[in-house]
Amino acid sequence: MRPILLAILLSSTSAFAAPEPVEAPAKKQAPKDEEKFPIPKDATGGDAAPGGGGKILMYKVPRGKAAVATEVKESLTKAGWKITNDGTASPSGRSIRVEVTSKSGKLYKASFTGVDDKESAIILTLP
Repeated sequence: MRPILLAILLSSTSAFAAPEPVEAPAKKQAPKDEEKFPIPKDATGGDAAPGGGGKILMYKVPRGKAAVATEVKESLTKAGWKITNDGTASPSGRSIRVEVTSKSGKLYKASFTGVDDKESAIILTLP
């Protein structure tokens, strides 16, 4: 019986040997600063919209939509983004729509909406 056990142990030592090291999968890198859409500093939120699959973010800003849209457009231009569609009004006329392309060529869509000069919202669609 001992020779059989010894034969089994000797033939199965490779099963007990340490496995060869495997490289861990590369982690996704966070977007570089030039890829971050410039949201105003006084904006709150940034929560994903229901049903948007995490690609639609919503922010509230304590200022009117026209002022916020102008500020964001200026920030985009300074950061080197290209505004491909500027100021398309929604069918209802209550929001300002902007499409911009980042330095790497990704298309972002932003809508600025609000009914008065006290509060507005930014709805940002990520690529």
